[in-house]
Amino acid sequence: MKRLVLAAVALTALATLVPSPIAAEVVRYTDANGNAHYVEGLDNVPPQYRATAVPLGLYNAPRGAASEPPTASRAATAGGPSAPKGGAAIKYTPGQPIMVDAKINGTATVRLLLDTGADGTMISPRALVAAGASISRPVSTARITGVAGSDTVPYVVIESLEIGEARVGRMRVASYDVSGAGDGLLGRDFLDRFSVNIDSTNGIVTLSPK
Repeated sequence: MKRLVLAAVALTALATLVPSPIAAEVVRYTDANGNAHYVEGLDNVPPQYRATAVPLGLYNAPRGAASEPPTASRAATAGGPSAPKGGAAIKYTPGQPIMVDAKINGTATVRLLLDTGADGTMISPRALVAAGASISRPVSTARITGVAGSDTVPYVVIESLEIGEARVGRMRVASYDVSGAGDGLLGRDFLDRFSVNIDSTNGIVTLSPK
């Protein structure tokens, strides 16, 4: 019996020495051709680029880690408007851009600019990497044109995008940095799945299931 007790104590002590899974910080580096790459952890940066690599302060959740429930908006988390079941209520300041907190793949939180004029959703590469999306293997590309010129944009697939209880499953999004839009744009490919009501007097956007 004494041996069994000692063995149990030894196993408990050993378990405390085993490191628990930790989140990997997303790091950006630029290669010799000027191309930006986003990887998890400095160890995944080629040695010749480590000196100039930039930690982004974003973390990919470790496998098996429980994620916090998504929130509709930072402004609506306390004492905010009530959201319809299966939808979301987003508080914003009238006259200001509507910024929305969303979750990608149930893990990574992003802040997106709600844009009813955008056909598709665009999310920054660093945020997609933090959510575990594979941006190195886009499913397609497209040429977009804006006031600053044109650019080729890769598209990747994410497993889910959530705002409050409003959730869209597997969808294709553009991997692209949109200047002045937080982590990207929330477009009609998400919004058209819901009835969208914008109350500009009270500063509330309501997403209701169709």
